Amino acid sequence: MANAEINGISLYYEIHGSGFPLVFVHGGFGGLGTGLGGGVPSWVERFSHDFEVILYDRRSSGRSGYSEDTHSMSQFAGDIQQLLVHLGHDRAHIWGTSAGGPITLAFGFDYPEVAQSLVITDSAAWLSQDEDLLSALRKRIEILENDGPEAAYQARRDEGTVGLDLFAANRSDQPAAKKAGPKAPTGADAIRAQLAGVPREERIAKYAGELRTYGAYIDWDGSDRFGQLSMPVLVLYGAEDRVFPNAGWQELCADKRSVVYRAYEGVGHGLATRAPRSMDEICTFLKMNSS
Repeated sequence: MANAEINGISLYYEIHGSGFPLVFVHGGFGGLGTGLGGGVPSWVERFSHDFEVILYDRRSSGRSGYSEDTHSMSQFAGDIQQLLVHLGHDRAHIWGTSAGGPITLAFGFDYPEVAQSLVITDSAAWLSQDEDLLSALRKRIEILENDGPEAAYQARRDEGTVGLDLFAANRSDQPAAKKAGPKAPTGADAIRAQLAGVPREERIAKYAGELRTYGAYIDWDGSDRFGQLSMPVLVLYGAEDRVFPNAGWQELCADKRSVVYRAYEGVGHGLATRAPRSMDEICTFLKMNSS
């Protein structure tokens, strides 16, 4: 466990195992509840037998620093590249899940000579195609930019959250029958419990980090450049994904020799837990492309 000064920000990272470097780009859009605060992913122990697994908290997430500048996708990709320089690596596999997927694509576009391969899971090449959602995000980000973090946080309290429904990932893929007994805790409950123990000033700063992170995604779309990627790429997607529905990967990946695409029918967001066999596919792909 360590922190490194990367591109003007303190990035938290940890390394597990040894072998060819594998950088994991976590999901979420910054602020509270993102990064590695929830613990090391369950798949890390297995992968660490063959790879040097590099886990890190993105800027404005978890235990990394929260910068007040405008965030961009190239900036997020540059943070990975400079972290690899700091660790003495000139090439690495890059695996991005959920919100980490676009960052992984951006890394492939900006640093093709460093990307040994790319793995993208539970994601899309863009943030959303819902214009109402994007409009609400733009308005909230405009409040942050024009009136400051306090005003943006007050808008959140008065009008609610904006952005993707990340807690859709916690719902069952199939409609569940009503069950008697106490209601099971949800991801939203966990965030509320975490918020209760965080000072207001910190909550405001971290919400500003979340909005700045969203600002990097809102007008970014990697679809047009996807065909330019020359390194091996593996895309795994749950066909019932409710966070990134209708991601269009089948069309994007069609007839591209360097790309392997697999849709998991009947599976929603969160392949690592909902479809453990996807981890077998990733591990095999990485081993095949490590030489």
